[in-house]
Amino acid sequence: ADLLEWLESDAGQATPLADIGRALAHRNHGRSRAVVMARSHEDAVKGVRAVAEGKANPLVYSADSPDAASAVWLLSGFGSQHRKMAKQLYTENPVFAKYADRVDHLVQRELGYSIVEMFLDDAQTYGIETSQVGIYTIQVALADTLRHFGAQPGVLVPHSMGEASAAYISGGLSLEDATRVICQRSRLMGEGESMLTGDDIRLMALVEYSAEDINDVLVDYPDLEICVYAAPTHTVIGGPEPQVDAIVERAEKEGKLGRKLQTKGASHTSQMDPLLGELAYELTGIEPLRPTVGFYSSVDRETFYRPGHEPVHTIDYFLKGLRHSVWFSQAIAKSVENGHRTFLELSPNPAVLISVAAVTFSAGLHDAELIETLRRKEDESFGVINALMKLYVHGHAVDVASLFGTGAGRGFADIPRTRFERKPYWLKATVNSGGGSGSIPGAHVALPDGRHAWEVNAGAVTDLRELVRAAAAQVLTEATVGAAVAHGEIGAGEGTLTTTLSPHPGGASVTVHAKHDKNFRLLFEAVVTGATVAGTAEGAPQPADSAPQPADGARQNADGAIDPRKVGYIDNSVVVEDEIIDDIGNKWDPQSGESIDDRLAIIVGESMGYDPEDLPREIPLVELGLDSLMAVRIKNRVEFEFDIPQLQLQAMRQANLSDVSKFVNYAVHHRDELDDLAENAAGGGELDTAALNAYIDEQNAKRADSASAAADSAPAAADSAPAAADSAPTAADSAQKPADLTSQAAVAEAAGSDVPPRDAAERLTFGVYAVVTKRSAGGIFNKLPVLEEDVAQALTDKLNERTGGDIDVEDILDSETIEEMSNYVREFLDAAADTDGFVRYLRLIDGKKTYDPQAGDPTPVLLFHPAGGNTSAYEALLKRLPDSVPVIGFDRVEGSIEERVRQYMPRLRELQPHGPYVLVGWSLGGALAYGAAQVLRDEGEEVDFVGLIDVVRPRHDVVETPDTKRARLERWKDFAIRNYDLDADIPIPMDRLVEADDEGQFAIIMEMMSMSGTKIPGGIIEHQRTSFIDNRALTNIAPTPYGGKVVLYRADKMHDGAIELEPQWAEIDEDGRWGEVVDD
Repeated sequence: ADLLEWLESDAGQATPLADIGRALAHRNHGRSRAVVMARSHEDAVKGVRAVAEGKANPLVYSADSPDAASAVWLLSGFGSQHRKMAKQLYTENPVFAKYADRVDHLVQRELGYSIVEMFLDDAQTYGIETSQVGIYTIQVALADTLRHFGAQPGVLVPHSMGEASAAYISGGLSLEDATRVICQRSRLMGEGESMLTGDDIRLMALVEYSAEDINDVLVDYPDLEICVYAAPTHTVIGGPEPQVDAIVERAEKEGKLGRKLQTKGASHTSQMDPLLGELAYELTGIEPLRPTVGFYSSVDRETFYRPGHEPVHTIDYFLKGLRHSVWFSQAIAKSVENGHRTFLELSPNPAVLISVAAVTFSAGLHDAELIETLRRKEDESFGVINALMKLYVHGHAVDVASLFGTGAGRGFADIPRTRFERKPYWLKATVNSGGGSGSIPGAHVALPDGRHAWEVNAGAVTDLRELVRAAAAQVLTEATVGAAVAHGEIGAGEGTLTTTLSPHPGGASVTVHAKHDKNFRLLFEAVVTGATVAGTAEGAPQPADSAPQPADGARQNADGAIDPRKVGYIDNSVVVEDEIIDDIGNKWDPQSGESIDDRLAIIVGESMGYDPEDLPREIPLVELGLDSLMAVRIKNRVEFEFDIPQLQLQAMRQANLSDVSKFVNYAVHHRDELDDLAENAAGGGELDTAALNAYIDEQNAKRADSASAAADSAPAAADSAPAAADSAPTAADSAQKPADLTSQAAVAEAAGSDVPPRDAAERLTFGVYAVVTKRSAGGIFNKLPVLEEDVAQALTDKLNERTGGDIDVEDILDSETIEEMSNYVREFLDAAADTDGFVRYLRLIDGKKTYDPQAGDPTPVLLFHPAGGNTSAYEALLKRLPDSVPVIGFDRVEGSIEERVRQYMPRLRELQPHGPYVLVGWSLGGALAYGAAQVLRDEGEEVDFVGLIDVVRPRHDVVETPDTKRARLERWKDFAIRNYDLDADIPIPMDRLVEADDEGQFAIIMEMMSMSGTKIPGGIIEHQRTSFIDNRALTNIAPTPYGGKVVLYRADKMHDGAIELEPQWAEIDEDGRWGEVVDD
């Protein structure tokens, strides 16, 4: 922003761009880099403004982090030549001219003519000989020019005649020897082609057949040979003209590409045999050297020659390269497999980048950086600088300052210095008018679930009953403390006291706990009556009756008050927070100190992917992203952990967390009444949500009337009772009210079209937004209202607290939707994870990262990632495992299930050298765990346990046909229209989709979204891509028999979303068909 302001000033406008660039080039740029390709001050201002605002602009290249691997320099083959090639660059760039002249001198010595003079002759056309010599000269001069400006090749991939250029650039031959190779090769090919006539002429053609398919096709064309493996689905063939015409016609009839190339000879076929002897003679005396730059050979299939390898560029190597097939596609595939992402083509016109794109695309690399140097009829000088800058932004070495000139008299612009970004980190606190922690009742906070809490220094309290009265007086009018029970005295070492008030019709229940370190001890509890809730608007949400219930044997007086003489209470136990968390999943114990609301928040949060702290209580669960599988999990856990009758499944979709809390509180405290209701339910099945709602409202109203009649402020209490009852609407009522936390929230009017959060970042952002602003966003694409600055700051602080990040409040203010806001959250969410490549250390014991049970170490649980996610998804499982159990996760790698297991095994054996092994996986992770178990048993290791979570196969296998594929893609299209705002009118290339593999299908879908203008964050795209690919892999698993023990944990049924996309999941055998391959 400072640079932009300066550029727009008079001083900036008067400063030469070269001086500005020279000054900026000497700055430290760290991991994030941006380049503005400006020819004028106007361009510079536009580009810098785009960088400052984080917006895309054609003038700007940028990257947030450097490439993990070096750049690949491509040396293309015959075909990129054209008239006037290199003329502009030679005349304008003295560095390029110097290196071109050096090659030209050697060409003149070998062939007797100047290739540079041909560059400068506008009328010059190129034949097979001069084309190769010209392309070679340009490639060598370009490579040396790029090196002059600081660029260095990481690895090379040559194509056909490009092997000669690569021999020099890699250090495998001297410039003299490499030039000799290309000159003699091209001379012989030119002379041989000129003598071809009649039936001796051989043609070449590009046909759309893969390396596997072409062999089957060529059975029908015995005289055709494979010249070049150009791309995964394209091959160049050569041979007699009639057969070339026939295979092109066949390809076209099959709806594939078939195109003849303009040649008279077919290189890389048997037609080259007569040239080999003379070429060997002409190359006698070349001296191969050890390469100094590694290269993927196109002569030797899938071979990488490392720097320092024994000399490769022998006479036999070049003879083989002329006579046999070019393995270009395979060479690119190996480079991608080894992590290379940036590809730079050195040629007078792009010739192989399209093939590289096809390979990277098929390998699942959809964001490869493909860089050209020169292009026909375009500015060649700009092309070189453009290539250097694209290398630079991706973290590759470039001496940018050298581009602006060096030496005396070169100016440096007086640009603004890099400003230190000051951020306040001190807490800002104000004293609450209701009292601070030094005076009773203490500092007050209203909780989202309707309760209130106060914290006060223990030394400020002399009477616990008075503390309760003072607290209640801030919430209730005419508050009166009724029955009370003291459980202990304030100890000398107690730091603070926490008072918690839970409102209910006619009053509230209050507890006081003493805190010492992390432990809480119950000191005092009481029942308080009051006329109405102070400061509460009519119709505001009132929490359900959650007052503590007396133990067996307790009695109530006529006025409804508890007789303290007949109450049995738990002893003075100490509740430790960690013990509460570790106990989740077991039956809820009313004596545990854990409230019903807290347990519910854990159940719902874990099932839906929210932290309980971020889970809005008054927003319908369906708005938060609830699907039917989540609902089943919540329903089952609520019924089991609270031991209550079955709830109607649909209740979970219609209700918000407060509604569910209302059900459970009433069910727990009035179990006998619900048992009767369940017994009388129609059909003896699950409880009806509407009936249960009406029943609870009726009973609460009766109790409110009874309590109000007995209280001193009976008229006021009676007036408030209907409001309390009305404040808990039924599911039917909720659909008519907006999702606003100032009233009992319900399903938003547009809930059917609003898109709920889709990943962890969106769930966190959605939840925190609702808690801080007291409003639901509705959907992630819904436009948000403009936030007040203090609210935006509070939201920013909360998000930073939850992510451990450094989100800027300006980014929050600029975000128009939850989806946009979540982009800033997403980059910080996983930053603190303890990872090493694909290994995620979820829990370590004493900091150890390797465990050998045979040496006395504890046996770790090894977890494998679910489809579309990483092993952080197992956080809930960790809480159920003892603290003494180490847990290690294996995150996603690319490839088939078998290939992934092979990648995992070396690290797995490194982390745990010997058994017994415990292997567990959810979804696709189960298939990976099963595969790993088979490998370990085959290696003689003991596998003690294989756990499969929701890993099943449909009852009936579906045979993949074009029709079934098309039907599935139509279902995915409908899914994308609903969930990602894909334009329903955009034309879908269904034929392309049907023909593509799974990766290709997803890429085409993303292409369609791009055409429709849909903006999807990279994190979401990657999540959906991996989910799509992983679930397709899971659908197609065919497990083999396993002799060990396997335990399957599965839901009753697949969730509706999965069945909608893949209907075969509607029918699943009880054992998920694992009984076919597993005996135990």
